[in-house]
Amino acid sequence: MLLETWKRAHNLQVVTTTEGAFAGRLEDFQFDLETHRIYGWRLKASGMFARAGGVRAEAMQLIGRDVALLDSESSIEWGSRRADAVAGRAWASTYKGTQAISRRGRALGAVQDFVIDGRGGSVTGLVLHGGLLLPLDGRVQTGPSAIIVEADDVAVELPEDEADEPTNWWVRVRDAVGGRPRPVRGGEDPGEAS
Repeated sequence: MLLETWKRAHNLQVVTTTEGAFAGRLEDFQFDLETHRIYGWRLKASGMFARAGGVRAEAMQLIGRDVALLDSESSIEWGSRRADAVAGRAWASTYKGTQAISRRGRALGAVQDFVIDGRGGSVTGLVLHGGLLLPLDGRVQTGPSAIIVEADDVAVELPEDEADEPTNWWVRVRDAVGGRPRPVRGGEDPGEAS
């Protein structure tokens, strides 16, 4: 499974595979707090008075390194306003800053970023302030006001220095969420480069 972070994917150009057209940029996404499934993506067209629109997650084919691939322009529903939050769901932009705490009451940090699968179908982990990665598995419960973690050791430390090798970052993310890291330059698998 390919993995991507929302920080890297935010504002990514969206290109349709049917028409080969630029459809806009990724602006936000809405996900289920229980299953972590992504329901849809919010797009913003180009230009000063750009219109906004939404697309169901099923229409997104790939969140790649340079572009996001969408099946067709007909998948986009253009509108003038953003859909309100629905009970049991959250927008990524408003969920940032939500606190994660352990069952023992220890604060682990606030949500800083999201790890999403490369198909744009689900959130697989949360990056917390303080350099921690929290894999979203059965030991983590996400709610509208807080994230409850079974034990303090569920969160995995990430490198503090961004000068650290990108290979190490992706190996650690892959190991923590159980997926396959995205390829690095030259097409090598970061897991094999170690």
